[in-house]
Amino acid sequence: MKIDGDQEGIEVLKAMHARDKSYLKHLIGEARTNTDQKAHFSSDDGTKYVLSLNPATGGLLVERA
Repeated sequence: MKIDGDQEGIEVLKAMHARDKSYLKHLIGEARTNTDQKAHFSSDDGTKYVLSLNPATGGLLVERA
């Protein structure tokens, strides 16, 4: 699964995954089940991000909210 988009947001996801292995899996599952194919998350400093799933490619896109 490829993750593209905001590099800082990707680094936040990697740090969250290092602390809790199941959190990224939870966010991906949330994006898959939401009707808009998106899941929202925040960094430790409060920056908000959106994780979007592209169902055609299976890829993920991280953007600032």
